[in-house]
Amino acid sequence: MSRKYAICVALLAAQVFLATYTDAAENIKPAGPIGGTDIRQAILPPPGVYAVGIGVGLGFPEYWTEDKDLDAKGGSRVFGVGGAIVYDTEVFGGNIASTAFASYERTCFGFKGGKTTCSEGQGDVYSDVLMWSRNFPLGYERSKTAPWIPYGLNVLVGFGVTLPTGKYDSSKMINVSANVYDFAPNVALTYIVPSILGDQFGDATEFSARVFYNKYTENRDTNYQTGDIVSMDFAVSQRFGQWQVGLAGTGFVQIEDDDINGIIPSNNGNRAKSLSLGPVVSYDFMVDNTPWNLTLKGLVGIDGENTAAARGVVLKLGRKIW
Repeated sequence: MSRKYAICVALLAAQVFLATYTDAAENIKPAGPIGGTDIRQAILPPPGVYAVGIGVGLGFPEYWTEDKDLDAKGGSRVFGVGGAIVYDTEVFGGNIASTAFASYERTCFGFKGGKTTCSEGQGDVYSDVLMWSRNFPLGYERSKTAPWIPYGLNVLVGFGVTLPTGKYDSSKMINVSANVYDFAPNVALTYIVPSILGDQFGDATEFSARVFYNKYTENRDTNYQTGDIVSMDFAVSQRFGQWQVGLAGTGFVQIEDDDINGIIPSNNGNRAKSLSLGPVVSYDFMVDNTPWNLTLKGLVGIDGENTAAARGVVLKLGRKIW
């Protein structure tokens, strides 16, 4: 009898859900940079070349089904690097950029009292092939204490692609690679206004969200087709000079049924969904006249279906190269 298990790994969206039919496995990650996105999602930095290192540590304490929660075990450790080029050109009043992210991952999963299965190796590469971003001031004047904060509505439109470059074995239940392409048009909005809590509580209040539409190709090794997914990273935060503190979240909902060899699973098409929330703290600083950023985010699984609850942290350290 065929069974499917799903794992949601909230990685600064890199949520992961895994599907198993007999001896075939699917490991799907909604598109996005390693560790996901959270604050300033529609804002590009000044023209230049940037690099970031990412570390993710997660645990899977339980698994959500349609009817009940099951005790689970395992976790995921991800070490990644990313790069971005913000081009020194203007298009329709906005800036354009491209990114690429690669990772090394170890993921293990099992049900309490049962066997734990692991996979370790290179993960799939994600790239924002092209992003366009523009600020619309909407009549707001720059802050006198923090003039670098772009008040108003910031809009970003992009196209992301996940490439099946990671380690994959169709006979294993767990894989760090999805073995499929994911084409993901996306849009982000970041709305920044003078602090709604008053000047004594910061320079600005920020609302930020980025939505991806994930379109997957079929896994040719297993003939498994994952249904389309809509995923979103979001955050509400306060900015205090070089500091930014708030609440971040990440989630997805599957809007189409899965199928294998044209057969749709009986459990509502094996559709999955997930929501995770947690605090985010970010700090901008300078070293030898070079801008750096350190961001720490915690995530706790709040609700889901056909997916595992994930608890853990994401740490990112980035800088401008030139």
